[in-house]
Amino acid sequence: MVTPLVVGIAGGSGSGKTHLARQIVSELGEDRASLLSMDQYFRSEVTDPEEARGVNFDHPSHLDFRLLISHVKSLAAGRSVWTPSYDFQSMRQTPRSIRVPARPVVLVEGLFVLADPMVSLCDIPCFLDVATDERLLGRILRDVNERGAAIDQVIDRYQRFVRPSYQIFVAPTKQNADVVVDFTFRRALFTRQFIRLLAGYVDGTQSRDDFVRLMRTESYHTSFHPEDGYMSLTTDIFKLAKAYPEKAELRHVEQPLASPAAASLALDATR
Repeated sequence: MVTPLVVGIAGGSGSGKTHLARQIVSELGEDRASLLSMDQYFRSEVTDPEEARGVNFDHPSHLDFRLLISHVKSLAAGRSVWTPSYDFQSMRQTPRSIRVPARPVVLVEGLFVLADPMVSLCDIPCFLDVATDERLLGRILRDVNERGAAIDQVIDRYQRFVRPSYQIFVAPTKQNADVVVDFTFRRALFTRQFIRLLAGYVDGTQSRDDFVRLMRTESYHTSFHPEDGYMSLTTDIFKLAKAYPEKAELRHVEQPLASPAAASLALDATR
């Protein structure tokens, strides 16, 4: 077996992370690719389903990061793991364990996969860049069709939890990616190309180093935009979670535009 290649897939909620990862496993075959979903590592002490609806599951404090990191390290070393599982309808972790075998390609998908310290375990850190409205639509369709949620509940959770958590914890990790994909308009093209490249790696037509080098030469880093978050490359997700408590809200304060006269006075004052 070739040395396991860890591919991290991050992006906002509803961006298509899980769909992409499952499609890769389906195309490559379960004997060549394994999948870890960060969703499996959700945890909560809340037992009342109604109370659970008020929990911000898009906050890092509700993930067992240390167990996930331990499992990724084991798979990268060629050892199988038993992962926890989570029921999204009851919003509770279940006692059932899932065996994930070590395979040549290890896919790890989730909101915070490209945050430190998780990103250091990824050979290919990949960020799915998807327009805000497309992510919201994707989340609505998923939660209504797969998790039995009402539309008003999905929208309420998005406004209270999903949007601010994306700006604080997820969007800034785009800068940590070797591959940033326009997954709004280039979804099918990238998926086909990526699967073909991974298949070539597994078949031995490319060495591990050559494959990683190839993917990095295809990467691009977008310039900074005011609406994007910013995170230092060394920002630890555990420290950030404490700095931004679960109940905190992200607020944008609109600054009034200065009049031409005021702008002129301000410019003269700096001279």
